[in-house]
Amino acid sequence: MRLITTKVARKWINILKTVLFSTFRFLFLALLAPSVSATSISEELTESSQKMGSANHALHSIDMVAGLPKPPFIIEENGAGLQLDLIREAFISVNHQVNYTHLPLGRNISGFKRFNAEGIAILPSDYQHPSIFLSKPYITYQNVAVSLTDDDLSIKTIAELSGKSVIAFQNAKKFLGDEYNTSISLSTDYREIADQMQQIEMLFSRRTEVIILDVSIFKFFVKSHVGGRYSQGYTIHPIFAERGYAAGFNTKQHRDMFDHGITLIKEQGVYQLVLDRYLQ
Repeated sequence: MRLITTKVARKWINILKTVLFSTFRFLFLALLAPSVSATSISEELTESSQKMGSANHALHSIDMVAGLPKPPFIIEENGAGLQLDLIREAFISVNHQVNYTHLPLGRNISGFKRFNAEGIAILPSDYQHPSIFLSKPYITYQNVAVSLTDDDLSIKTIAELSGKSVIAFQNAKKFLGDEYNTSISLSTDYREIADQMQQIEMLFSRRTEVIILDVSIFKFFVKSHVGGRYSQGYTIHPIFAERGYAAGFNTKQHRDMFDHGITLIKEQGVYQLVLDRYLQ
């Protein structure tokens, strides 16, 4: 009985979160896009209210496994985050809400099976599994090198990391390939650290010449830290290829629904608004 009560409570909490998120979304769109009429916004908010009032059957739910907080992609569990918001917006556009269960990325597949989830929030676009239907890539990750502009470093290729002090994200040598490993073997000082915020702090405090990390993580940090040493100019060196990532689902129907939702929010401009919310 207690388990049932807890699940019902969680369901109501997630419904409330979805309604509040939808309310914020339309107010946000109204501020940035004056062409959106007050009538259309009112209609959307009315629809959200109706969903809240129709207890057990109003909102169709999708249960998905997602990773642990890693700003800006996931800022808080079942809350804000670029990745969570894109998925949430895609499903809102096809009249579904998303409930997230957060696990370390290495446990995504086992958690997907254990919790009978309908989806996994992030998978490599070439991932293959007999019981998972992979979506089209919906989000792009790109590792970059970043230096301070005053240092006037020329880094146009991975090879040009040689001879420089470099701080990279944890396990970078494992993920960035042989050319990278050869180059940093000639670095004057090379370290990998798990705390990527610390990486950025070390760059702006001039304790390293170059940092290696995802460009979105860097842009989010800069957006939320203004003034002082963070006002120094910086140069982003895009020496690594972009990689598209997909979502995985337990049925073709859920996969197709998600792909359609992503297409819709791109056409409506909502996709770009989500990116700008975190990165501009």
